[in-house]
Amino acid sequence: MEYVVKGYEPKRVFEIFEDICAIPHGSGNESDVADYVENFAKKLGLFSFRDDAGNVFVRKEATSGYEDKPAILLQGHMDMVCEKNADSDHDFLRDGLKLSVKDGFLWADGTTLGGDNGIAVAMILALLETDKHPLLECLFTVEEETGLDGAKAFDCSVVTAKKMINLDSEEEWQITAGCAGGCRTEVDFNYSACEASNTATALKISVTGLSGGHSGAEIHCGKTNAIVALARILGAVWAEEKFSLVSFCGGGKDNAIAREAFATILVEDEKKASLAAINEVWGIRKELCHDDKDLLVKVDCVDNPQKCISLDETEKIVAFLSCVKTGVLKMSNDIKGLVEYSRNLGVAETNSQRIKFILSARSSIESQLDLSCRELDMLCALSGAECAHYARYPGWEYAPVSELRDDYAAAYKKLFGKDISVGVIHAGLECGILSSKMTGMDVISVGPNMHDIHSPDEHLDLASCERVWKLLLEVITKK
Repeated sequence: MEYVVKGYEPKRVFEIFEDICAIPHGSGNESDVADYVENFAKKLGLFSFRDDAGNVFVRKEATSGYEDKPAILLQGHMDMVCEKNADSDHDFLRDGLKLSVKDGFLWADGTTLGGDNGIAVAMILALLETDKHPLLECLFTVEEETGLDGAKAFDCSVVTAKKMINLDSEEEWQITAGCAGGCRTEVDFNYSACEASNTATALKISVTGLSGGHSGAEIHCGKTNAIVALARILGAVWAEEKFSLVSFCGGGKDNAIAREAFATILVEDEKKASLAAINEVWGIRKELCHDDKDLLVKVDCVDNPQKCISLDETEKIVAFLSCVKTGVLKMSNDIKGLVEYSRNLGVAETNSQRIKFILSARSSIESQLDLSCRELDMLCALSGAECAHYARYPGWEYAPVSELRDDYAAAYKKLFGKDISVGVIHAGLECGILSSKMTGMDVISVGPNMHDIHSPDEHLDLASCERVWKLLLEVITKK
C-alpha cells in the first residue's frame, strides 16, 4: 500500500491510520475494522476477544521492568461520522477514504476524515508494538457516534486496570476531565398525502454552503444550522403566503450541525413567497459567523408533484420548527465559557407518509435532559407529532483528585515547557459510561488537534499527533 503521509512521525501511527481509512467504518459498520484490530493483536500474539456488541478488547502483559507498575486501560471507538459534500459520490459502505496532506494537515476528499476516532485506534495499536510499558488493556468500542452503544454494552468485569486514558479528545493543549450527558429524540409527523393543486407553483428552497461542525464541541461557536435556517425561512414564507409542504430534508447526523437543507413547497403566489424567503435570508446573513460566509440560499421553480401535505398538517410542522428551541440553551454558572445545556436539530427526512426530525440534547445536569424530554413531549402533543427519546447516556463528573491527570500534566510540562489546561467539555464521551461500571477508575481524555470534525472539512494536525504520541510514551513508561 502506498501511504499518503510521508516525512511525519510517528510513522507507524500514520500507517495504521491510513490502513483504517481504507476500510469503511461508519457507525454500525465497524466489523471490518474490528477484524483489522483482532488480526493486529493476533500477529503480536496477544489475548483478544470480540463481544456480542462488536467491541474488541486486547491485553498485553507488562514488559520487563514494568511488572509492578499499575495497569493502564487505553480506549477509543472504531466508528466514524459519515458526512460528505453534496457533489461527492463517495459510498461510505464500500469506499475507502481518499486522503491528502496539505500544510501539515491530513484531509479526506469531500468527506469526513474519521480522525474522530480512528487516530485513537491507530495510536493504541502502535503502542502495543512498543517494548516499554506496564500491563496494557485496550478497548475498541462500536457505535459511539450514534449513542455510545458499544460502551453501554461492554462487560467491564474483564478490566483489571484502575487508570484509563480515553483518546477521543481533539485539543492537544487540554486534558479533558469531564463531559456532558445526552439524549436523542425522534419526532415523527405522520401525514396522509393529498392531491396537489393544479394552479399552484412548486418551489424548491435550498440552503447550502454552511460550515457545519460538531454539535457538542462547536455548538457555542455561532455556526448556523441549515435545518434551523430553512425552518426560519419557511416560517417567514408562511406568515406571508400559506403553502403546502411537499418535502423537507437536511443534515445527516443528529450530532452534527447541519450544513445543508432542502424543502419543496406548493404556493399560489410564487412572487410573494419568494420575496418573503429572500427578505428573511437578508436577516439571517446579518447574523452569520465568519465560517458561514459562503451561505447560499436558492429558490427555484421545479416540476409540480402529484402529492403534497395538507395546509393544516403543514401548519403544524412549520409551527413545531418555529417553536422548538435549539442551540445553546444555558451556559454553566460554575465554569466560565462552558455550555451547560444545548439541543441540536441534526436530521430532517421525508418519505411518502412521514416527515422525521432527530434532535440531540446535551447537558452536564441530568434534570436538564429530563426537561428537554418534557418540552419536546409537550410541543409534539400540541403539534400532533409522535415523540420518542432514546440513546440516553450519563455525563462524566469532574474528579477533584487524579494521579493520572497529574502525571499527564507533568509530562506536558517536561516535554514542552508549559502548563497544560484541564477542562470539562460539552461533547459526550464514553468515559462516563465506562467509569460508572468500574469503581475507583482514574480517567482522563486526551488527543491531538483536530478541526471541523463531523464535517467534510475535518482535518488532522500531523505535528500534533507526534507531540501527543510523545506524551503518551512519557506517561506510560514512567517508573
